[in-house]
Amino acid sequence: MFALVENGVVVKHPYSATDLKRAHKEISFPKNPTDAQLADWNVLRVFNSTPPTFNALTEVLEETTPVFTDNRWTQVWSVRAATAEEVAQRQQQLQDQITAATQQRLDDFARERGYDGILSACTYASSAVPKFQTEGQYCANSRDDTWSTLYVILAEVQAGTRAVPTGFDDIEADLPELAWPVYS
Repeated sequence: MFALVENGVVVKHPYSATDLKRAHKEISFPKNPTDAQLADWNVLRVFNSTPPTFNALTEVLEETTPVFTDNRWTQVWSVRAATAEEVAQRQQQLQDQITAATQQRLDDFARERGYDGILSACTYASSAVPKFQTEGQYCANSRDDTWSTLYVILAEVQAGTRAVPTGFDDIEADLPELAWPVYS
């Protein structure tokens, strides 16, 4: 990671090797330029730092201008509050991710018995074959229970009575268990 410096002031960061090559098309650059070579092109190496923890739903992590400390340039992070629009967009993305993962969970469960997915399995609830009818009805009930539970969870999050999940893993254990009926 690099920064472009003019008169001792960082004017562009991050500054990539591609940026450097575009700015100096007449130069054939070494694969791993030294700090002295970089300095000839007004470029300095910036060392990574660990970003602070932040709430990915309500805050934004941004890299800012690097600082010179301990005899080297180090990247600096800042955290700002997300705008209402950013929060709404992230909430929608999170909800979309969770609903897609829920659907995938149901489809994967149905595929354990050779069905194309949960929808296919549910159509067998009216089958004349007892095994298929039992499995189809179980899948229809499991699908209903799963989605009903998920919608309650999402409503609780929206109402502020439940912590905002960071992903599907945070709510999966609260969904109904999926286990195929045992036949005698």
